[in-house]
Amino acid sequence: MPGGKKQHAQRTKGNVRPSSSGRAAELLAASSGGNVHGFVGFQTLSGDLGYVPAAGATDEADSSVDPDFRMVLRKLSKRDTTTKLKALQEFSVLCKEKDTEVVKSVLPYWPRLYNKIALDNDRRVREAAQHAFEQLLLKVKKSIAPHLKPLMGVWLISQCDAYAPAASAAKAAFLAAFPVSKQSDAVAFCKEEVMNYLIDNLIDQTAKTLSDPKTTPEEEMEQKYQRMLMSSLHAWKMLINVVSAEEQESLLDKYKKILKENKFWKNLGKHQNGMIRGAFYSVLSTLCQVHPAVASEFSEKISQSVLYNLDDMDPVVCAHLWETALVILSSLEDCWSNVNPRKGVLPKLWKVMKLGGSGSAGVICPNWLPLLSKIPEEIIGEGTGFYQEFFGNIKIGLCEGRVQQSPSEMAAIIKAMIECLRYCLVQKLGDSSELQKHIILDQLIPLLEASFYEAKSPLSSSPLYSLVVDLTQYIHKQSHCAEDEEKRALWAQTSNLFWDNFKSQCRSWFVRSHDCKTLGFILDRFGTFLESFKKSQPGRMQKKKTGKIHFSDTNEKDFDIELPYVSAEEKHLVPEKEGIVQPDSLLNIESPLMQIVYELSCTSAKTFSGVYLTFLSRMCITYGGKTLFMHLCSDSITRQPETSEVELVFFKERLLSKLKHLEGDSDKFGHDLSKLVDILLSVYRSADVDTRKNILLTLCEEIDHPAVFQMLVERLRGFKDTIFKQWMKSKVFGEKMVLFAEELCQECLGNGGDERSQRDVDASWSLLTLALTTDDAHETLIAAEYIDKMLMKIRAALPSPNHKWQSSPEELNRCVAFVCDVALNFFTNIQDCLMISSTEELLLSLFQLGVQWNLNLAAHLHEKIKKTWKQGVKALVLQQGGLLKEEGFFCKAAEFMKSYVRKECYSVERLNSVCTLAVELVNTIFESIQDEVEDEGLVAVPLQTPLIQAYVEMLVTDEELHVKDGWKTWPLVSGQLLFSSFPTDTPVNEETVPPCLPSVYFTSKLLTDAGALDAHADSAVTARLSAVTEKLAYCVAYCEACLGCHREALFHSELNKSLIIADENFSCIYKSLSQLTKTTIIRASLERSLNSGGMSALALDVLLRNEELADIEVMSLLGGIDRFADLNEITVQTLLVLLPYLKSTDRLSLIEIMAARIISCEAEEIMNIDGCLGPLAIASKAFNLAFNGTEDRLELTELAIGIVNSVLEMREKHDDLFAFSNIKTLSWNTVNFNVWMIRFLEVLVNHIPTKLEDGHWDFVQCSLAAWIQSCQECGLALHTHAPVLVLFADACNLLAAVATCMKNVVPQQKDSFPDGLLTEWTEFFSQGNYTTLLPIFVKYSDNLNVLKQPLALDYQLRCLGAAMALCPVEHLKSHQLPAKLKADDNSNLPDEIQTLLNHLCPHLLSHHRAVLLTVYKLLFSTMPELTLFNEGKSTDDSNEENSRAPPEPLLSILNTTTNVIDHILGDLKVGERMLIEPHIEEFTVAMGYLLSWKLILEFFKGATSELRAEYATYLKQTNAVHNLMVNLFRLMPENPTVQSTDLQLAQSPANKLSGSMNLFAEEPDLNIKGDFSTVELQHLACSVYYAALQDIPALIRQWWTDQDKRITMEVEKFTSKYVSPLLCAQEIKDVQERRVEFDNMVVKARSTTREVIATYTVEDFSMELIIQLPANHPLGQISVEWGKRIGVANLQWRNWILQMTTFLSYQNGSIIDGLSLWKRNVDKRFEGVEECMICFSVIHGSNCQLPKLQCKTCKKKFHNACLYKWFSTSNNSTCPLCRNLF
Repeated sequence: MPGGKKQHAQRTKGNVRPSSSGRAAELLAASSGGNVHGFVGFQTLSGDLGYVPAAGATDEADSSVDPDFRMVLRKLSKRDTTTKLKALQEFSVLCKEKDTEVVKSVLPYWPRLYNKIALDNDRRVREAAQHAFEQLLLKVKKSIAPHLKPLMGVWLISQCDAYAPAASAAKAAFLAAFPVSKQSDAVAFCKEEVMNYLIDNLIDQTAKTLSDPKTTPEEEMEQKYQRMLMSSLHAWKMLINVVSAEEQESLLDKYKKILKENKFWKNLGKHQNGMIRGAFYSVLSTLCQVHPAVASEFSEKISQSVLYNLDDMDPVVCAHLWETALVILSSLEDCWSNVNPRKGVLPKLWKVMKLGGSGSAGVICPNWLPLLSKIPEEIIGEGTGFYQEFFGNIKIGLCEGRVQQSPSEMAAIIKAMIECLRYCLVQKLGDSSELQKHIILDQLIPLLEASFYEAKSPLSSSPLYSLVVDLTQYIHKQSHCAEDEEKRALWAQTSNLFWDNFKSQCRSWFVRSHDCKTLGFILDRFGTFLESFKKSQPGRMQKKKTGKIHFSDTNEKDFDIELPYVSAEEKHLVPEKEGIVQPDSLLNIESPLMQIVYELSCTSAKTFSGVYLTFLSRMCITYGGKTLFMHLCSDSITRQPETSEVELVFFKERLLSKLKHLEGDSDKFGHDLSKLVDILLSVYRSADVDTRKNILLTLCEEIDHPAVFQMLVERLRGFKDTIFKQWMKSKVFGEKMVLFAEELCQECLGNGGDERSQRDVDASWSLLTLALTTDDAHETLIAAEYIDKMLMKIRAALPSPNHKWQSSPEELNRCVAFVCDVALNFFTNIQDCLMISSTEELLLSLFQLGVQWNLNLAAHLHEKIKKTWKQGVKALVLQQGGLLKEEGFFCKAAEFMKSYVRKECYSVERLNSVCTLAVELVNTIFESIQDEVEDEGLVAVPLQTPLIQAYVEMLVTDEELHVKDGWKTWPLVSGQLLFSSFPTDTPVNEETVPPCLPSVYFTSKLLTDAGALDAHADSAVTARLSAVTEKLAYCVAYCEACLGCHREALFHSELNKSLIIADENFSCIYKSLSQLTKTTIIRASLERSLNSGGMSALALDVLLRNEELADIEVMSLLGGIDRFADLNEITVQTLLVLLPYLKSTDRLSLIEIMAARIISCEAEEIMNIDGCLGPLAIASKAFNLAFNGTEDRLELTELAIGIVNSVLEMREKHDDLFAFSNIKTLSWNTVNFNVWMIRFLEVLVNHIPTKLEDGHWDFVQCSLAAWIQSCQECGLALHTHAPVLVLFADACNLLAAVATCMKNVVPQQKDSFPDGLLTEWTEFFSQGNYTTLLPIFVKYSDNLNVLKQPLALDYQLRCLGAAMALCPVEHLKSHQLPAKLKADDNSNLPDEIQTLLNHLCPHLLSHHRAVLLTVYKLLFSTMPELTLFNEGKSTDDSNEENSRAPPEPLLSILNTTTNVIDHILGDLKVGERMLIEPHIEEFTVAMGYLLSWKLILEFFKGATSELRAEYATYLKQTNAVHNLMVNLFRLMPENPTVQSTDLQLAQSPANKLSGSMNLFAEEPDLNIKGDFSTVELQHLACSVYYAALQDIPALIRQWWTDQDKRITMEVEKFTSKYVSPLLCAQEIKDVQERRVEFDNMVVKARSTTREVIATYTVEDFSMELIIQLPANHPLGQISVEWGKRIGVANLQWRNWILQMTTFLSYQNGSIIDGLSLWKRNVDKRFEGVEECMICFSVIHGSNCQLPKLQCKTCKKKFHNACLYKWFSTSNNSTCPLCRNLF
């Protein structure tokens, strides 16, 4: 380029040619012989890229550095923080791993790098630098010495880093290099260099000189500068402290150089950074202490800098500031002369005091006393003015808000103030009485008064009282123990001054009128103050904290004595001894303190209630003794009592009446009682032995409140007092406890009471709990005889089967909890407790509580009850031995459980509870005797011990089984059994446990859990197991028969729960039996079935299906086939049950016999069981099993055809035997014969349809039509007359079999069937049958809520639904249903179709499975037909895109279910799954919702491209797709890969499956005769999602792209993993199998690469498109690439590529649909149709329309949607091309 530099290509990876600078370096090296000292740069060799900073060393030194170290050192010079951190980590690792000599080579380069990175702005780098330095030092050790001087300055500063981890790391490195003893020498060795470095930092350096202004932000520069100043000051202090004074002599000039600099005083002493100021004062303090001579030279500057700044209350500064202040006051003698105290110092001090330290009182206040002691007298002056100002400012500080809110701040100020007051009293003793009066009267007393009276004042909770107590005790003691008489007199004068004024103030406080609340806190605080005198006396346990300040007075040491402390509880137990108090103590009875106590106690005793009672109780607890009680008696008793009886007199005359007449609400009662008991205990501990006995006896005689005794016993039970223990064992107390127990029982069994009675109940429970506990020796507190009586009373209060609980549930829980606690303590701790007769009865009552369902016990109480009676059982076994004692606990418990099982077990939960109770009782007994059993060498299984066997025999029952009627319907309609007469029994109650089950289940559960399955050697146990196994099989059969096909609908019923537990227990026992035992049981069951049939036959079926039949030949057990020569109802029932378990040869032989009997049957015997009916039933079931088995099909076919021919002969000779008309008038035997005939024909149609001849098919079709027509003629009897109902159900089954055969078998094997069979069926029989059945089905569906659904009707509905689901679409379209149209329906559907939809669609919300799924399958078959009526019909929508709604009846159901399902799932996020259990309303709605969407998607799929675009627009506009997708991701399972090969294996809501299958891999079966399940619902949701991705991919893709990131990732992850592979494979498969070839386009597919290749050829034009499906298809964008092309312009080619991408992205259909649409577009282009001049496409990408709107000016045509969008976005209505008004 002219005028510019020549452009070179950019350097790329792999270009090893050096840059020009690298080549210049090589040339320079070559010209100078390879020695370029100190040059820094990259070497050109790619194999060695190490970097060593310039060190001014030789090349030999340069090359001696290890390459790894060179690389790391190079990284350390980088600016990036992360790079430096990683480099420091690598450096540390290298120091550990490399040899010492290798590491030493780094030392010359380390100081410069360390001095830089140790001061880095990033604190992490600074910390890491110290850790790396430590590793270096640990490796090189003493070798660091030559490099120490350049390192030491930064090293010391680093140890003073403000970032604590970095400072700690630097100190650790310093310690690693030098032991403590050598550190001083190391620093001294470098002292000159260090000091020079510090001077440079403090004086010379600035923020801009320390950092590079070009690369460092101003803020960072300032931060580094301040950090350097602070660290340098601390390093200077460290230097002064570490280096010895002698070594520092040479440095003093340098110290003075710093101190002479005005920058030092102005910049550092007044710096805005508090840390710098703190370091500044710290240095001055150290300098004054270590070098006072140097400090004295600068005394004026130091004094002014410190004392003039006392008001600096920065928390970081104040500690250093005050320390320095005290130091200079002590070390600088002329400091006060260098300042102006009144103007410069004291105002600062007053400011600090007034502000209360401003948050730093804990640091500042302890310095006030030393400061006060150092203030000269000339500054203090005469009088009390200074002290008034001093203490007045402190009081102002106490009122500061921050101080009021901070206990620690308040405590610090109070302590400082009291210390200063004390100091003034000691120092000014005798000098100024005015000062003493000021301190006592103006400072101390007002402070106390404020603490008493100010409600919000925190003074009362501060250490004020303890400090005042210490002060007054000190004054009082000095008045007795001072050195000389004069001082004692002065101290006495001070003491009297305080106490006289304090006493007068107390009197005025007490007489002053206050409201109750104010009086309460005043007395509380006053009591606390008076109690403080007792707590501070010798004998307390707390150690008094020793302060820093000690006074010079010689007696001050007395205050350091540790005083033991007696707690309030101990005061109740320790007798008062008043005679040992020292005369100099304030606790002496003659002291002013005690006089105040006595006087105020007497004043409070006059009221004896409320807050005065509280105060009096505190005084009695603290100062109780004979003297106090004497004073209390003197004010109210005329006769002065003797000293020895003063406690008893006070108790009887004053205290007893109060205890007897306690009143008030619960709070007042509890408060007064607590305080009175406190006073009583104080009296008790003061009294002698006789008085104590008298007091306790009087309490029992006079007091009726249980709360008094409860509180007294609770307080005294730990008191080791013989008198109290004797009283507890006495008759008086025992009878009192029995009386309380009786009253308690009356309360519990009654209707409750008022508040007083409820309070007494609570107290009684607590009192009895205390009374029935044990002492340390595990002995009861009261006598055994009274315990027996109490337990009898308590047991009466427990609920039992004989009486119901009358009181509240809360009272019941409390009662049971109390009894459990009492009993558990008895059984655990009290020896021979079960020897007390009432204890065993109590144990039985607790045991019975475990199964009483009418009680509302708390959950935790059940475990407590169980734990209690188990402990009781163990104690009973150990203490009494024998278990089978008559009238004992174990016999009564057994009778109770057996009775409960017979009468009370209405639910499985109750049954399980009593079984669990029995098993736990047996196991508890076994645990109790296990040691004995093991000693005898027996196996530790309960039933192997004779004792357990005997008790189990006592528990089990041998009752005969009795079943109610109601079980025969299901065996009849399902073909399990044959009955000679139609059963007329009523259905059983499914909400109760069958009466046959409780005893059997109880016995089986008890045996299995007691170890019967492990004790087969015992013949008695085996016999018992065999008997219970047969009975369990009987129960299982009964429950199954009663439930029938309703089992899933009644899954939560008691009947089904009974079936579950019976079946589980039966399977468990049966599998454990030996083969011989099983054979014996089966033989016995066979005989029973042959004798009674019915339920015994069904029980036999239960046994056989659980048996491995390889070792059991059933027919041999029966004695051969000859035993069935004569047939009756019982033998036929037995044979019908045995058929599935016979060997194929036996079954074939039986078929031959039955066929022979049918063929040879006489006319009069046809309806008899022994004639034709019985053999026909056996043959029907046997043929069905045989055709599915291994028997010879040819022989079976011949036999079956023979029977059919025989039946045809019967039809010709005895037409009246066939129920072709008047079914209601026929006998049951006739109907029964027809039922079994239908079942036989169904078997033939299902298994050998090709073997039936023309006559056979005529008979089948004609008979079927006749049976259906006859049933239809029965009218109402069709669902009310049971025989008709059964016949109709089986006729529907036959119709389903024939329809399936005609649909699936006949078209494929036409040559094997008679000519015209299919035509005959389609044109005549099929239409006639379904025309008859459709109205019946619709009528049933419409009246489903009115009709009762017993088993037979439910079975009929299932059969009818299965048949109707196969109805051809032509018959549905030509139905004969009554017209059902809506006036507002404007659809294009014919009236017949609209009527059909209006009849069927509402039943998509049916609760009945058969109705719901039949309607769905009928509608599903009609959906593709509905779209044909909309083709060519335009909409009136003039918006951007035309929209068309699906059929209104279907849309109505969808809208209804959408609203409900949104409400159900609305709280879940997308991706959070909900499992909906079957047979609830939510499940029905969910099924209807998903089935409606399946129908809409099928409707959508059958439409043309243009109609699909309109329907898609409607779904988009109504937000339907969004709702669908959100709800699907709440209903689909998180892992759709289930373990099942049969998705209909859903016999329980748990739906535990086996075998692996992807739910997206195939459609759900939706078997009409199946049952609802959670897995089926999830499978249906997966099917809807798969269909949506397949049929409306563009809508789904658009929805997906509009979601937030979380939903997008969730949907893509799920779809890519489970659905996309299947969809891609299906798309490829469709292309491959269909071999789609258009007129001029060939389409091929590549499955491995997910590619579809389309080749379009027109004349000389040829082009190839490659369409690749993404891994997340169809969510991701489909990529379209070009292949080969011939004769196509580049611009046109790109346009078509874009069109193809648009079609695939926005059309809702498959890849084939998109290619077809694109081909139409290109064809139109070649046909001359003009493109839309907006989208440049002939066919619109989304609605598939051609350009229709033409501009009148330029004559160009446009798509409606494109033009609408153009108008709306451009905000004008002009033509896009010519710009004329359109």
